Amino acid sequence: MRTVRRGLLALTLGTLAYAQSPAINAGGIVNTGNYATGGVAPGSIVSIFGTHLAEQVSVAGSIPLPTSLGNVTSVTFNGVKAGLYFVSSGQINAEVPWDVLPSGASSGTVNVVATTTGGASAPQSVQIVAANPGIFTTSANGLGQAITTDNNDGDISAATLSIQGLRTHPIHIGSYLIVWCTGLGAVDSTVPNGGNTGGKIVNTLIKPTVLIGGVQAGFVYSVLSPQFAGEYQIGVQVASNTPTGTDVSLQVQINGITTSKSVTVAVTSADTSPLSASCTLTSTTCTGITITGDPYSTTGGFSGYDDPTIRQDPQTGTLWMAYSYLHVISGATAGGGTHGIDTHVASSTDGGRTWIYQGALYTSQQVLNPITGQTDYTHHEVINLLPQVVNGVTYWYGIHSYYYVPVGSNGGGSTTESYTKRWEIAMAPGTATTGPMGLAAATPQYLGQPINVDPATFPVAIELNSLNSQLSPCNEYYEPALILSDNNLYLFLSCTPLAGTGSLFYAVFKTPDPQDHAGDWSWTYVPQGPVQFANHNDAVSVGSYLGGGATYITQMDLAPSSKPGVLLAIMTAAFNSGGKNSIGCVAAELASIDPPAFVYNAQGQVQVDAAITSSDSTPTGPDSCTYSPNSATGMIIAHRSDHAPENGAFFVLLMQSLLFP
Repeated sequence: MRTVRRGLLALTLGTLAYAQSPAINAGGIVNTGNYATGGVAPGSIVSIFGTHLAEQVSVAGSIPLPTSLGNVTSVTFNGVKAGLYFVSSGQINAEVPWDVLPSGASSGTVNVVATTTGGASAPQSVQIVAANPGIFTTSANGLGQAITTDNNDGDISAATLSIQGLRTHPIHIGSYLIVWCTGLGAVDSTVPNGGNTGGKIVNTLIKPTVLIGGVQAGFVYSVLSPQFAGEYQIGVQVASNTPTGTDVSLQVQINGITTSKSVTVAVTSADTSPLSASCTLTSTTCTGITITGDPYSTTGGFSGYDDPTIRQDPQTGTLWMAYSYLHVISGATAGGGTHGIDTHVASSTDGGRTWIYQGALYTSQQVLNPITGQTDYTHHEVINLLPQVVNGVTYWYGIHSYYYVPVGSNGGGSTTESYTKRWEIAMAPGTATTGPMGLAAATPQYLGQPINVDPATFPVAIELNSLNSQLSPCNEYYEPALILSDNNLYLFLSCTPLAGTGSLFYAVFKTPDPQDHAGDWSWTYVPQGPVQFANHNDAVSVGSYLGGGATYITQMDLAPSSKPGVLLAIMTAAFNSGGKNSIGCVAAELASIDPPAFVYNAQGQVQVDAAITSSDSTPTGPDSCTYSPNSATGMIIAHRSDHAPENGAFFVLLMQSLLFP
């Protein structure tokens, strides 16, 4: 998110250079955001008004904040030194220490003392409360235009060109707004006095409500700003019935307190153009996702997380994410080892704000290849998950690519491994704590493809091309996606034809009433008309939102939109140049599953609701994307680099775009 410079923390009120003892005004300790009385919260930024508070204006230049500034040697709250943002003769801006109250206390009265080289002020009391919000404004006095930013581009949500030197435009209905404020109180992690979070996501313990024009906005998150001390960010979605205008009231409610209607924001009608983000390593709108307990190796030439799929347990609300874990199998060959791909799983109980590693679902194993007699390694990648509640139990479907990689191969498409490739699909019950982890022990069904030339050794239950003559050009299948509809389980797979036999498209299969014994499933092909689904023309269409150049669609994921009743295909647009080269991801609307079809707009293009690029995913572009409207991450993209700073070679990083199509 773009950092907006706020003049309120560096008010220049003139200087009075008298060597006299400072004095704090009675009732002169207020919230900096709106100058509200009624108490101040731990960790909030406050303004202290008085006389002879400093000999001259001084502004802190770094975080953590200093506890002395200019000739101000300290400002204490019950003897605890506060971090200082700004000092002048008539005003000091400081952060209330987090530990201002005794352990276990949530409110109380404390004494504030300002000390300078001229002496110490008489104590002035102030009430400490759990929370007392103040929205920052461009006027720095708590009135008028709020400091709020559009999550999509970081611009101030004010009338266009209304603030000199800043990019501004009204926030669109349905878009995501960030409210910059202070005074939201305690958080779920320890933060040092005067310090920031060190880049960690730190949530408020009390959930605020945001009203825009009196209409409650959709809550997304409430966190401490990672960069600053004492500043908070509330992320919300502007509701569909929000009034429009250049001075629509903006209020925050928390701890029984509602801020004044005198703070405003500019709102305009819904934007029908796609949401967009550029997810680079230096972008402020996209940030990397940390999975606690699963630190990827930064050694070797092959590491990181890739191919994510994210789903929510319908019963518990827990989010589950499965992903490919890239690593080097050390010692596999004298030439430097084999690139291994496992499937790992993480979960989030706080709406995708933090992720905890839950274990390896499938791991690379050393095996003896019965055909070659050589030692190979199994690979497990591009998993796709789907939950369903049956008789009060959440069952998980999972499909992934399972194949052998010869020792010494880098896993980059060696033709000698293709004959072992199968699609492993299974269904297993899960609990609130295990989620999809039961898939590893479930009895799978194997689906095959024409390139699997040794079905006797690597058997499949169904050879997919045998299901319909339309599939005869398909030589290999890639990138699965699962969806349930009308008691049918649908499987989407990318068909890769033999050279000269046609273009790539997505084939769709279904099995009726799938129960927890995958071996009994029977699959049929969903016939398509003369125009194949997700074909070359569709690729050109979606690629136009990403700068152009796409020739095929791959790595599809299926997810509900944030808009009720809309189903999205999350897809990577790519072209071939000696291998897959992608230009980014889109979220496109589906008109139907059976038969598969996109929604097309008035211009005849695929209706795209969000588009993500990654210009520094080099040289082959970013990898796959996934999405759940229930996750605070928004769309997730896999950022790839062949010369990554982490290991100097191939590295994949999952990034949250904060786009919610």
